[in-house]
Amino acid sequence: MTLIPSPRPTTPACPYFPFEPPENPLDLPAAHTELQQRAPLSKVRLPSGQADTEAWLVTGHAEALRVYRDSETFLRGPADGVSPFIKAHPIIIALDGDEHRRIRGLVKSAFSPAKVARLRPMVKDTAAELLDRLIAKGEPGDLSEDFAMPLTLSVIGGLFGIPEEDYPQFRRWSESLISVSPDSHRTGPAAMQAMVGYMAALIQSRGQNPGDDLVSLVAVNAKLANADPSSAGLLAASLVAGGWESTGGALVCSTHRLLTTSGTGGASLYSRLCTRPALIPTAVEEMLRVVPNSVLGATQPRRATRDIELGGVLVRAGELLIPSPDSAARDPRVFTDAGTVDLERTPNPHLAFGSGAHVCIGAPLGRLQLQVALELLTQRMPSLRPAIPAEDLEWRWDASVIRRPTTYPVAWSRTRTTRS
Repeated sequence: MTLIPSPRPTTPACPYFPFEPPENPLDLPAAHTELQQRAPLSKVRLPSGQADTEAWLVTGHAEALRVYRDSETFLRGPADGVSPFIKAHPIIIALDGDEHRRIRGLVKSAFSPAKVARLRPMVKDTAAELLDRLIAKGEPGDLSEDFAMPLTLSVIGGLFGIPEEDYPQFRRWSESLISVSPDSHRTGPAAMQAMVGYMAALIQSRGQNPGDDLVSLVAVNAKLANADPSSAGLLAASLVAGGWESTGGALVCSTHRLLTTSGTGGASLYSRLCTRPALIPTAVEEMLRVVPNSVLGATQPRRATRDIELGGVLVRAGELLIPSPDSAARDPRVFTDAGTVDLERTPNPHLAFGSGAHVCIGAPLGRLQLQVALELLTQRMPSLRPAIPAEDLEWRWDASVIRRPTTYPVAWSRTRTTRS
């Protein structure tokens, strides 16, 4: 499957989705902005070969928030697997109602802001060790493969008590799940089956001898809730799969945006954080707002259960809606100077983690990792910079639903050297 599977339409009134990748990889396609300027909801055409030929792209902030929060009117399950989105069932993000609440409840308490805050020393130690290795290898280093991706995988893997020697296998499984390659319809389900089988066996073992890891928590709670082992294993597997690459990609792309965006006086926004580290928490929120995480610029679709007025249009029962949190983050009705990166922006009601019943369960952990990573990078690498021109970066448009470059070469010494 390619991201642009159909030819361009003959009329601009109903463009084909997904849109062409933007010239700047950290921007949204121009079509997102153009549609938002017309109305908060706009019809788009979907890839051919399926029953659903059109959907409402929701670009308005208030309207996207309504779609996320009204989980009785807008259901995930009946909209699962609509192209170009990957079929997620039976992962938790494709469940609705009581089943969704029951499965989510097996681990929800572990991701409360208070409990996640206590993980800061562990996350900091992991990040510091990876930075030590990166610096020891010498310039140029790869901020993606040598820092961001192993950081987020190590954190989530450590929380679930997965043996470190199994991390590479989990990474291969996870990448198969979020792949948009032509054979993803085959490799994705096979990877999920293997991952769930691994987790189910681990849950059975930890259930007999629980520890303080999240697999043990899931095992204990699953027994109390009479949840079957496969559902518990599926929950654990989906949290690991969804908890590392999206955060790792966000870290790489956010750092790239900070390094390549000038602030007052011409210095980069990254340099500003080096001199004002107290801004890092609000800077992270602003990066979550302005840096798209998905290559589609949108999240999984919903299907309306009844006729409803939304954003000045009548959405009919059975129609699809595709919320675009990245477009909503640029809604001028909510964000002053929405096109400007403001590291002190507050409040910042972006929808990077969604909202409502399906709000990202790992949001507090994602925020913590981004904050700790930027704290250490700005402390230890104040002269961090890209080692190659931005136009030479290779972006994974056809490899994964997560937006990030394949590699991100960086230099950090104060003395600039000429590369051969």
